Amino acid sequence: MGMAQPFRTETRFRSEVWPDFTMELREDHLAAETKTTCATISSAVWGGGLQAARRFVNWQVPLTYRCDTPVACMRSKILDWGYSLEETVGLQTAANVRQASLQEMEGDQFSMICCATVGTSNAARAGTPRTVFSAYQPGTINIMLWMDAQMTPAAMVNGILTATEAKSAALQDLQIRDETGQMATGTTTDSIVLAITQNPRYPYPHLFAGTATTIGNAIGRLVYRAVYEVAAGHAHSQTEMG
Repeated sequence: MGMAQPFRTETRFRSEVWPDFTMELREDHLAAETKTTCATISSAVWGGGLQAARRFVNWQVPLTYRCDTPVACMRSKILDWGYSLEETVGLQTAANVRQASLQEMEGDQFSMICCATVGTSNAARAGTPRTVFSAYQPGTINIMLWMDAQMTPAAMVNGILTATEAKSAALQDLQIRDETGQMATGTTTDSIVLAITQNPRYPYPHLFAGTATTIGNAIGRLVYRAVYEVAAGHAHSQTEMG
């Protein structure tokens, strides 16, 4: 399991653990597709909540992006790209999608791929007072996890928890701080997608996805490595500029 940022030099990601998974860098977004329709749980702008999807997009919006109706804007872009509204989950980010990190692993009745796009200019620490806004802003750390596996709905929620903990651990290990100087746990506009094939070739579903389970440990490791790789690159660039 090595670190990889394929879109720095390529436009297509070729998975070694999941041949039916494809992901491409297009003009203004990342587009992933699974051959099998997946059960999804996400905080996505389009297709969020509990859904079924085969197409997953991470749209890089310009820094000047302003939209009072983000769902409608996302819907319009999905149609412009020619994707199915019913089978697509759509995220938005101001981060550079060309710097996305992809990690993958095979394990105990699963194959897993993680993609993270990261920006930390609006780093924040959950649980502390800070400046807050009612207005919508696009996501900054976007994490997408795809698994060829079977998982119960409860385990899927558990996987979201584990992924979030891993994201926070990566930011803290990099000493990324919020506007008050405290260690950041994320940013103010993060988003996540978990997609599961529920493939019947696996005889048993995963019931849990905490850090001590095989699948939960894999989630944590892939998310940590993906977020760390991209965020570390930003921190290195800022140090050089300083």
